Amino acid sequence: MKESTVKRSQRYLSLVLFVCVAHTHSQSQIPTRIPNINDNLQSVEVKPDNTVTFKIYAPQASSVTVSGDFLMGAPAAAMTKGDNGVWSFTSNVIPPDSYTYNFNVDGISVMDTKSPNFRDNPNSLFNFFTMPGPDTDFMALKDVPHGRVEKVIYHSTTLNTERRMHVYLPPNFENIKGKLPVLYLLHGGGDNDISWTSTGQVNLILDNLYAEGKLKNMIVVMPTGHVPGPSRGMMSLMAVDPDNDPFAQDFLRDLVPFVQKTYPISTRREDTAIAGFSMGGVQTLNLALWRPEMFGYVFPMSTGFFPDGIKQIDEKYSSVMKNVAAHPFKLMIVGRGKDDNLTRVNNQATLDLLDKYGIPHQYKELNGAHSFVFSRRFLASVFPLLFR
Repeated sequence: MKESTVKRSQRYLSLVLFVCVAHTHSQSQIPTRIPNINDNLQSVEVKPDNTVTFKIYAPQASSVTVSGDFLMGAPAAAMTKGDNGVWSFTSNVIPPDSYTYNFNVDGISVMDTKSPNFRDNPNSLFNFFTMPGPDTDFMALKDVPHGRVEKVIYHSTTLNTERRMHVYLPPNFENIKGKLPVLYLLHGGGDNDISWTSTGQVNLILDNLYAEGKLKNMIVVMPTGHVPGPSRGMMSLMAVDPDNDPFAQDFLRDLVPFVQKTYPISTRREDTAIAGFSMGGVQTLNLALWRPEMFGYVFPMSTGFFPDGIKQIDEKYSSVMKNVAAHPFKLMIVGRGKDDNLTRVNNQATLDLLDKYGIPHQYKELNGAHSFVFSRRFLASVFPLLFR
């Protein structure tokens, strides 16, 4: 018995030695990787003089550009290739804020794989960086009580599919009693429901305003603005009433009832607000003007009806506008960035339309182009006005 045990131990030891030798031999056959400059390359360098330098390693490329809202509406900037295969570009001085960027290598959009910060949207991917400064304090991550952001799935009977939204719940939500006001916050055509709390940093803006005692407790619902199909929901830009807009139909028939069933939300008009950027701004107008009994606060941002929409309203829906004029919103503010040339014409036409039908509203213009640089500041200025 002892001899059998010894023999088994010897055989086991021999097997272990064989495996170790075989592994060592196989490892010796793997070629050693030669390090290159890309291993430790810093792709984004934010400098004290408020410029930023971008770098990307692309030794075989013949043309590389960098684009993003840090260029303040200017076209993509050409990068310069160094002898080491690294392309670089240094910006002009830019104001403190959070900005998007991505690279284009020989005609192909490329994300910065060295950065963990990226803007997730359905059409393309951008990274982002922050140029720090006192002007960004309102959206900084601070040691304050934080609200909770939930990812929520619901079924849309209107669209016959599962849909996603993100919901912001205020700090100390579990201990808040009674029904809460609600803000429906709609994103632009190049974004999705997570954009407001990723690149937009709206949750941090809300956290900081709560910490300063400037907000009433509220729930913020951020739906998916695109719908299935080739248009990806951009047809909202051309629709001028909810019956012609599949997003609006889903919003009214499925999303709002689901939210009201799931969260302690007040259904009173004076406790309901809606705001939207660009495509979401048109969706905001479609919903608020045709359903004024639902909303007390309306904030369209960087948006406006197209000429065909204005014509349809004048020819077919003047009674809708007159109804709003007779039952005005508690507060309607239309906002636009000073450098937003993309929506300048449609925005002014929509302001003229509201004036024509006597619909009370305000206009607020802030620095920024067609991006979160403007919408973050606009929202930070109107959040404290809600539900007063």
